Amino acid sequence: MPSTTQQPSREQLRAHRQIFWDAWQKAQADLPLNALEVRIARVIAMHPEYHHFFDDMEDFLERDFQLDDGMNPYLHLSLHLAIEEQLATKHPPEAAKLMELQMMTLKKDRHEVIHMILEVLAESVYESQRTGKELDPIAYAGQLRVLLQT
Repeated sequence: MPSTTQQPSREQLRAHRQIFWDAWQKAQADLPLNALEVRIARVIAMHPEYHHFFDDMEDFLERDFQLDDGMNPYLHLSLHLAIEEQLATKHPPEAAKLMELQMMTLKKDRHEVIHMILEVLAESVYESQRTGKELDPIAYAGQLRVLLQT
């Protein structure tokens, strides 16, 4: 029987966002950060367009975004962090190969390439949620291979 994905509860969303909030606040106060917090702070620093969301903790933890609002900034930052991990571990290998090809051969900016990968990952996550199934890593890697061939 295929497993289905469930939407995270409000408490889970708050807990996830709290990690981002704490990392950014500690980074801004120049306090010591653990390894995960360093990665989170780097991702947030790359996105000044989202910094205003870190002005009000309750709004940050509770705000809901509609599809019409564009990509949810929390989702964007989370996917960004996931891609950084994929690149660091070279899993899937297609992500690292795409990064290398785009940067070395086509001279694209690293952040720009991360966003290329992010679009594929976001679509994969959306499809997973739409169908109620787990994300298909084989299909995700296949979509990255398509980008490698273009």
